[in-house]
Amino acid sequence: MTEVVFDGELYAANTAHHRGYDGMVLADAGLRPGAHVLDLGCGSGDLTATVARIVGADTMVGGRTGGYVMGIDSSETQIEYARRHHAAVGLDFRPGRARDLASLVPPGSFDVVISVAMLHWVPREDQPRVLAGVHSALRPGGTFRADLGGRGQIEGTRVLLDQISRRYDGAESPWFFPDEEEYRALLVAAGFVVNRARLVSQRRSMPGRAELEGWLRSQVLPAYLPTIAPQDRDDFVAEVLATLPERVRRPAGSYDQDFIRMDVVAIRP
Repeated sequence: MTEVVFDGELYAANTAHHRGYDGMVLADAGLRPGAHVLDLGCGSGDLTATVARIVGADTMVGGRTGGYVMGIDSSETQIEYARRHHAAVGLDFRPGRARDLASLVPPGSFDVVISVAMLHWVPREDQPRVLAGVHSALRPGGTFRADLGGRGQIEGTRVLLDQISRRYDGAESPWFFPDEEEYRALLVAAGFVVNRARLVSQRRSMPGRAELEGWLRSQVLPAYLPTIAPQDRDDFVAEVLATLPERVRRPAGSYDQDFIRMDVVAIRP
């Protein structure tokens, strides 16, 4: 995928649909007080800050932090936002690409690696490199907890977006949305013992047009824009926002989206 540019402020204002599922992700992430945790693809840092509170990264024990949490994201504006809004002892935000993880952190640095809503932005050909980096970053017995888009993610909306994108010679569905068999095989090849790699259906709440447009602008259209000629991008965005909302509006009036998530729990032996 061509490099995607996010707006940290815009993204942070439109992640309520993710935050509603954070409890499900964290419940079996293996978090405990004093743990060292990496949030890979931390975005605006809201989930990272929650993790920091759980492991006690904002407390001091014998002159040392009770836990340590690092958030890594390729978006400089996301990291800047996270640093401004989530400062705490033992909470560290750093810019970096997931595919470079092996060179960003020493081997065996973390008890847990969490990744939410990021790995489907990594092209299929780069997945082995990223997963190898996660495996290396974990200590033996460490947990990899991931949530990413899976086969069928926002399928109806993607069909409409692809139709518009094609008119501007842009990409179609520019994400990697794997099925269970494919992602399990990638995890095993990277050396993980897979406790769970399953597809989960969710209906993400977007009650009004403002929520839909905020989601599109902050998390969907950035995937298409790099594949469209610069002089055509404003027209593409305008057409999407003018035509897509009414086509995805549900009979009851909401713009809720059908998400299919790849739900992963894997262990480094």
